[in-house]
Amino acid sequence: MLRVLLPINLDRWKFPVSTSLRELTLRNPHIDFYSFSSPSSEEDRKMGDEILWSKPNVHKISTVDLLKQSFDIIHHASATPRNLLAASLAKARSFGKCVHIFTAPIQPHDGDEFYQQFVTSVRRADVLGAVSHAVAKDIQEQFGRKVDAVIPSGVDLEFFSPDRAEPLDLAKLGIRQPYVLFVGVLTQRKRPDVFIQIAALLPNLDFVLVGGGYTSEEEAVYREAASQHPNVKFVGYQPRSEVRNLMGNAVALVFPSELEGLPLTILEASAMGIPVLAQPKSSMPEAVIDDVTGWILPLDPIAAWAEQLTKVLNWSEVERSQFAAKARSFVTDHYSWNSIARQYDELYHHVVQKQ
Repeated sequence: MLRVLLPINLDRWKFPVSTSLRELTLRNPHIDFYSFSSPSSEEDRKMGDEILWSKPNVHKISTVDLLKQSFDIIHHASATPRNLLAASLAKARSFGKCVHIFTAPIQPHDGDEFYQQFVTSVRRADVLGAVSHAVAKDIQEQFGRKVDAVIPSGVDLEFFSPDRAEPLDLAKLGIRQPYVLFVGVLTQRKRPDVFIQIAALLPNLDFVLVGGGYTSEEEAVYREAASQHPNVKFVGYQPRSEVRNLMGNAVALVFPSELEGLPLTILEASAMGIPVLAQPKSSMPEAVIDDVTGWILPLDPIAAWAEQLTKVLNWSEVERSQFAAKARSFVTDHYSWNSIARQYDELYHHVVQKQ
């Protein structure tokens, strides 16, 4: 069996990169995967024990094990000093035979605190992947290196299914129906400020902000902005199951981000059958298809976003059901984890045979 090192805390369910790599382990039982553990919540610990570490092909290791064990492949999809150290140790331990794969998870930008590690990862990797064509294009333009494989992120269609959505105590959360969602980190490139601007145009519709900031200071800025509008409800980070339930009862997902890799939030919303409104930037047009999974709208005029939400609010039940079926069918055809895991399985075996 192939031995693949994933130098990340695989049992963090809220971290998109952990989610992506974890799905590869669960859907490729014929490959041995080795990774770290550091759950950040009780939900992480419980799901890790029940779903992840109980699998015979998934092995929990420590940093010391990198000095003792050899691997056929090291694969990372985040660029940090720890990832690069693990790659160097794996290479040295295998006398250079270990194949280094880096999947770029986002478009390169110097606002990223790990930008230098991103650059180093792009230059050092034996095999370079990207989660979207937008990411691949930017890498080639900035670094002159062509990406070897574009393999997108996927969506857990079993978990993110309208049938799995459970009733919510909206009164406890202070939310009125109908409502629309923003799900993501509260940071400038995600443009939660745009979400709040749209809310000001539709005071009779609740706008629910799900997520937190990278820093408490950044989060405080958006908390304060949200507090100025009675119809903007800030609910902070929510467990994965609660995000699904909120999506299952929402009118739409408003996702005005300007820079991404391929956001899982969009795919999850489509799997839940709700439309997505997004900008014509970054990778969003790859997953948000007009009249299929949502609509691509420029920020100017911002009123167009409010108008589109009003149209969705006025849909009949038949129109809503028809749209939900189209959206879920699209992500099923293009972004199922079974398909994504199969592509990585083929890539792993190809690069090892080539080596």
